This record gives sequence, structure tokens and C-alpha cells, in this order.
Amino acid sequence: MTTEPIIESGMTFGPYLDGHFFRIEKTATLDKINKGAKPDEGVKIAEFLLLRMEGQTPTIWVIEAKNGSPQPAKQADFDKFIHEVKDKLSNSLLLFLAIYLKRHSTELELPPCFQKIDLSTTHFKFVLIITSNTYKEEWLPPLQDALLEVLNPIVKRMVKMWNLSSSDVIVMNQDIAKKNGLHKDLD
Repeated sequence: MTTEPIIESGMTFGPYLDGHFFRIEKTATLDKINKGAKPDEGVKIAEFLLLRMEGQTPTIWVIEAKNGSPQPAKQADFDKFIHEVKDKLSNSLLLFLAIYLKRHSTELELPPCFQKIDLSTTHFKFVLIITSNTYKEEWLPPLQDALLEVLNPIVKRMVKMWNLSSSDVIVMNQDIAKKNGLHKDLD
């Protein structure tokens, strides 16, 4: 059994195995947290979490999708974009942990597969997907470097606390997302 495909930033994601997909952006927990927040004051979250097995290791992919990105030459716009993505990825991990640890009365919205994982053996990946079908692969490294740089303080702490590495911060375009089974063309 699989989930229904979803469309985010113009790209179709899924379907995925039932229970392995958590649309964290659409949760009652996030709605409750952001209730009454002014526009720009609420908690910003990535699109979804995807639970995958990588060998024997359960891995949660925290996925944010964007139509495109500003060019690094436009420093102010680029920095704002990168910081927004960083906030969404790190907030999503923190919100997942809060729900997993039952810090909110809405913990049952977490799919059973996520509820049953052992966090001591779970790996995490932070993934930004640029969904434009014209976004070239050679444009990805500067974006990944900038994202890694702003996530670096977080990743460094997580490397020590969660045993993660900088290779767990990934930027993809539509073609790479397709090769990784994240995107499918619908006929």
C-alpha cells in the first residue's frame, strides 16, 4: 500500500510506502503552534519527512522543495533564501522530535512506522530539492556549500550529539530527485 502522490513547488512526490511518509508541514501540531502568530512569526517547516531504509539503518529524510533559488551573486537574496531553508530543515527535525517524544497532545498524527523507530539507530538527511526542470546540476554545488555553511553550526553539534556528517546535507534538482526515487512523472 502506498500514499497518494503530492505536488509541492510544481513537482510530484511519491507515492511512498504507507506509513513511511509524514507531511509535517500539514500537521495539527504545527497549526496549534502557529495559531495566533503574526505572518513571519510562525514556525516555518519543510514539506515532509520520508522514512527509508539504507541498508539496515532507518533514515529520515527531511525534505524541502523550492521552485528555484536566487543566484549567489545576489548576496542578500541568496542569504535570505539559504537561511529560510536552514530554518525549515532544522525546525522540522525539532518538531518531529517533539511529536515523537509526545510533547504535544497530537502525537498520534505521527505514522506508526515513525512512532516505532529506535532513534538510537536512526540516521537523518536534510534535503533541499530545486523542482524547476531547468535547474542544471552544475548550479547545485554552490547552493549545497552555502546551505552546509549555515547548517554547519547545527550539523557540527549534531555530528557530536547525533553522529551525523556533513554528507547528510544534500541539494538535488528534479533529475537527481528522480534517480533517488523521490519524484515520479505521472502519466
